[in-house]
Amino acid sequence: MAKYYITPTLLNSWQYNIKNGTLEDFVKVLNKEEFEPSESILKGFEYEKYMQENFEETLNGAYQVKVSKEYGDYLLYGIIDCLKGGIIYDYKYTKNYEVGKFFNNHQTLMYLEMVPEAKKMIYLITNKFEKTEYPDLNYKDVSKVEYEVGDIFREEYTKDMFPETMNSILHKLEQWLKQYNLFDLYTEKWKCKY
Repeated sequence: MAKYYITPTLLNSWQYNIKNGTLEDFVKVLNKEEFEPSESILKGFEYEKYMQENFEETLNGAYQVKVSKEYGDYLLYGIIDCLKGGIIYDYKYTKNYEVGKFFNNHQTLMYLEMVPEAKKMIYLITNKFEKTEYPDLNYKDVSKVEYEVGDIFREEYTKDMFPETMNSILHKLEQWLKQYNLFDLYTEKWKCKY
């Protein structure tokens, strides 16, 4: 039976903080500290809702699908934005987009591992998502919100595109946590409840 949770947020935070962040920031994630969502995060939630309601390719898909898989001592766990026709879709808002931005995102390999019948994972990304509010001419007390969406960039990945496996990533994470004396904190805070 799996002992500890692994989420895309945990893996991506670890990856980010090794390269760009600080150990202190990663320890906050390990401690599951509450944080105030940034403007970009809030805009990302709005973009996700907009895409669920308006993007033809993913309309009527299964949204916010909880997935998990036991993997040795670990329970891989995540929530897929949209699953439709054997394809995992993820909506991303980012201020700065470069081609291939999500290739090294651990979420991709993790979701494809948890949903082995999925053919591929597609990121639908925009770097422009602006809210336009204006009063309805017929009803002065009601406001209407519309969105101006920039280009939607696509990144498509299949499991065979990745040189690493979940096993190698989890091994590296475990070794890194032990090297920085954080493994005990991880096992305390990320213990499976069931």
